[in-house]
Amino acid sequence: MQTARIVDAAPGPLTLGFDMPEVERWAQFSGDRNPIHFDLAHARAAGVDALIVHGMLAMLPMKQALSQALPPTGWTKFRTLLRKPVAHGQDVVFDTKPAAAGLAFRLHDTSGQVEHFRGTYGRVDDLSSQLQGGVGRARPLDGAHLERFRHAYPDVRERWIALDAIVFSEFMRTRLHVVERLARAHMLRLSGGAPVSRVVVQSSHTVTFDAAFFDQELDAGAWNRLGHTLLAPELLASGNQIGGVVALPVMCDGRPVMLVEVGLVARFDINPINVQRNINSMEV
Repeated sequence: MQTARIVDAAPGPLTLGFDMPEVERWAQFSGDRNPIHFDLAHARAAGVDALIVHGMLAMLPMKQALSQALPPTGWTKFRTLLRKPVAHGQDVVFDTKPAAAGLAFRLHDTSGQVEHFRGTYGRVDDLSSQLQGGVGRARPLDGAHLERFRHAYPDVRERWIALDAIVFSEFMRTRLHVVERLARAHMLRLSGGAPVSRVVVQSSHTVTFDAAFFDQELDAGAWNRLGHTLLAPELLASGNQIGGVVALPVMCDGRPVMLVEVGLVARFDINPINVQRNINSMEV
C-alpha cells in the first residue's frame, strides 16, 4: 500500500498522483473531512475547479523522498508553502536541488509552469532551549494513533514522518474547532456583520525535529510518554480572510523533540473589509 500513485519512480524528478482512495484513506486516518476534499462547491469556494487533495497527504511521499535522499541528523527542519492546491487525479512532479544545509524542493504541474508546493529541508540549530520554558502542560498523544498510522501507511518507516502526521491529525480532531471559533469571533468583531460561511485551507507546514530522538529504539513506553500542546496563535486579518500559524510543540518526559507549525487561512463569505492588523493576546 503506497501513499500515492507513483507514475514515474525513475531517478530524478518524481511524478505523483492522488486519487479518491488515497484521499479517503488519509481522511479516515486523520479525521480531516474538510468538504473541499469531497464537495466541489466547497472546493470552488477555495479557488479550485476540482476536488482538492489534502496537503498533508501530498507531503507524505515528498517527506519520504527527502529523508531517504538526505537522512536527518541533529535538529532538522522540513518547511513548505502550499501555493496552489493539487486536484484529485492530477499528475504533479516533485523535484529537488541542493540548498544551504540541505535541499530545496518544488511540487509543480507536468508543464513546470504551475507551482503547488515550494520548500526546504535540512539541518537547523537546536530548538530545545527555545521551547523548554514556554510550553505549558502537554496533552498525551493517543497511543492507538500510531498503530492506525502504521496500518494505513505501512510503507512509511520514518518515525518523524509518522509523528508529524499523528500530531497534525490530533490537532484536526481535537483542537481545530477552537482556532476556527476564535477566527470567526474576530471576523465578527472586525466586520460588524455575522460571517455566514467559511472555508479553511492549510497554507504552510513546518516540522522541526531532533533526529537523535528518532534514531534510538523507541519502545511503546517511549511513544506513550509523548505529549503535545497548542501555543496561542497570532492571527492576521485582511479583507474577508483570517490567517495564522498554530504551533504544536511535542515533548517526551519534558524534553522537546519536535515542533509542528501549521499555517491556516479561514475565508469568510462576507463583504470585504479593509483591515490589516495583528490580533494578539489570545487564549486557547
